[in-house]
Amino acid sequence: MSEPRRQLRTDVIQHVAFEHAGVIADVARDRGHDIRIYQAGVDDLTLVQTDPADLLVVLGGPIGVYETEAYPWLEAEIGVIRQRLEDELPIIGACLGAQLIAAASGARVYPGTREIGWGQIQPTDAGRRSPLALLANADWEVLHWHGDTFDLPEGAELLASTSATPNQAYAIGKHVLALQFHPEVKAGDIETWLIGHTVELAKAGVDPRTIRRRTAEIGATVASAGELMFARWMEEAGL
Repeated sequence: MSEPRRQLRTDVIQHVAFEHAGVIADVARDRGHDIRIYQAGVDDLTLVQTDPADLLVVLGGPIGVYETEAYPWLEAEIGVIRQRLEDELPIIGACLGAQLIAAASGARVYPGTREIGWGQIQPTDAGRRSPLALLANADWEVLHWHGDTFDLPEGAELLASTSATPNQAYAIGKHVLALQFHPEVKAGDIETWLIGHTVELAKAGVDPRTIRRRTAEIGATVASAGELMFARWMEEAGL
């Protein structure tokens, strides 16, 4: 008799409840993963390190990686990510998650040009050869929602850029995918973002109606492309 297949698991670290794993979680479940969710700053992340999942997903949020005095739990989270990187275990980072991976890799994270709303990324040659290439199905349009940026970690391969933010996506081997943007977001969830980030939108002078209107036009297509991209990446990572 063949051995029963081991149960796979994905751990998700959230920083705000409405920025959840979206299509990443859908893909993981479709591939037989259980999902374990941790709220950063609230839940003890020790188990993420001592009982590592097959995949770790680190999501976005409105704080800066460098705000460790105001948010001291960031140091423990960076430590958990650093250990996972040292062990070369699969990890996906979105926005703040990508910045935290960069910080855990020893790269600098700092204020950059604010980008909020839908816009295209420009893939590198490496990006076109990677699972990121499936975002071509959405004409490379994605949801941006960030004010910080990062230096490319040592040993990382740049996958995509914008004119305002040169480091938009990178990979480290087959086990790290870090994205400054948000291909994980489902179109039907955008209203929670517009509500949750209302103060930021007002300060940035961004009209939520513009984002809502463009989401109705392109959001479902981008989510479908993102689903294909994450599925391809997980397959290549052996997940």
